[in-house]
Order: sequence, then C-alpha cells, then structure tokens
Amino acid sequence: MFIAVILYCSILDDPTSCNILIRKDYLYQEVIVCEEAIKSVAEGLLATGHYVKAKCFAFNPYGELT
Repeated sequence: MFIAVILYCSILDDPTSCNILIRKDYLYQEVIVCEEAIKSVAEGLLATGHYVKAKCFAFNPYGELT
C-alpha cells in the first residue's frame, strides 16, 4: 500500500511558508496509481507559483513485516 504526500512552499528558502498535504483517508494499492493521483494536485500547486515535492511512500497500516 502507498500513501500520497505533497510538500509545497510559497517561498523556497522560507520553511514557514511550507505546508504538507497527506491523503490519510485513502491508501493506494499500486505506486503508479498513487503517483497519477497526486500529479494533478501537484501541477495545480505549481500553476499557482508554489514549489512542490510530491511522493508516494510505501505504507503498512497494520505494522506487519513485509
């Protein structure tokens, strides 16, 4: 499973201008589906002049070893 996370900042060298978006209510079964889902959000933030880093992280909500 994968969780989508986006870090976006208004000012590149000012960490107080940064926020994090986490889609906590939905986990993706495949990384490619996760990446496609966050791509449009990241592109929207880029279009408004934000600096963006989007990534899908492997996530195991049950704490089981893989």
